[in-house]
Amino acid sequence: MRVEGLELLDFRNYEQAVVELGEGPTLVMGRNAQGKTSLLEAVFCLSGLPSPRGPDQSLVRRGAERALLHGRVRRGERSVELDLEIREGKRRALINKTPVRSARSLTEVMVAVFFGPDELSLIKGSPEGRRRFLDELVVELRPGRGSLRREWDRVLRQKNALLRSAPRRGSEKTLKTLDVWDEALIKAGATLTGARLECLALLLPAARKRYGEIASEGRLDLSYQSAWLPQEVGDQAVSSGGVEESELRCHLELAISQARPRELERGTTLAGPQRDDVSVGVSSSQGRAVMDARTFGSQGEQRTAALALKAGEFDMVTEAMGEQPILLLDDVFSELDPLRRRWLGEAVAGMDQTIVTSAEPGAVEALGATAVLEVVDGSVRRV
Repeated sequence: MRVEGLELLDFRNYEQAVVELGEGPTLVMGRNAQGKTSLLEAVFCLSGLPSPRGPDQSLVRRGAERALLHGRVRRGERSVELDLEIREGKRRALINKTPVRSARSLTEVMVAVFFGPDELSLIKGSPEGRRRFLDELVVELRPGRGSLRREWDRVLRQKNALLRSAPRRGSEKTLKTLDVWDEALIKAGATLTGARLECLALLLPAARKRYGEIASEGRLDLSYQSAWLPQEVGDQAVSSGGVEESELRCHLELAISQARPRELERGTTLAGPQRDDVSVGVSSSQGRAVMDARTFGSQGEQRTAALALKAGEFDMVTEAMGEQPILLLDDVFSELDPLRRRWLGEAVAGMDQTIVTSAEPGAVEALGATAVLEVVDGSVRRV
């Protein structure tokens, strides 16, 4: 899988640009604030997922009404044209000039894995970032599951709106309506959690293998953390590859039932996957105890863990699709020591298509780039 051609119109600081891309590693160079990262961001947005850098309104060039992206994607012997129109609060997509129901349908044609300096937040950041990472991975592996998170968010908003307007003790009418929304919440929450656990079970061995390669020693662990799901159930699901949805429903139903008095008191939903997290644990050498990377990991261990998660994502998607996704690496060389730079250069050498931004001297040699592009103030030229 690779992007052969990319056109940008009114995207970020690009008024108009046409870029031809080839196989293997491509290095994108230029000074800061010229548009290097925006080029990677455009490729990622063509995969149908939200930008890893900000909301859609920030993607439209100042003074323009919309941003347009066009890509020509090669899948085996097949060439597919993708178009994406981005307006504030709305996306519209075409596949081979035919409108599709949702922009996320583009994921069925093209998948990209993005890694940049901000990905360290996967380890150091809030639980929301790790939930989003897992939910996007669900869609990358099975594009048909793109509605799971949207359905959960919809039901959660409706229930919270009801709780905010309900009297603290709850009238008979309010309680009956809550029963209806709780039933929908249990169904949507159990389905979403089951998909998350299935993905985490696939991610763990892939990320653990990559962590060992990057760090040369040590171990990485991942576990699903939830206030409503017993820890042993989550651990068993991750180690065995999944859990029956009926079991998840039972646990969530019990938690919601027990939380109702407090939810009426506080006016918000207190039980459910909207509060769950993924715990990342690391050990510096074999035989040493695994510790929480966010709290006790060194900067190097945290960066290695984040890189291992994204490399594990790449491997998972490759296994699921039978071909490699497009790898997008934003300014990673500046954040890595020589050992990890060498590992990264060797790792991308055999990949179908990798696009890397850098302003670092020696990046061409470290990457073994087959093509070099220079970006200057929103214009791109081949060097």
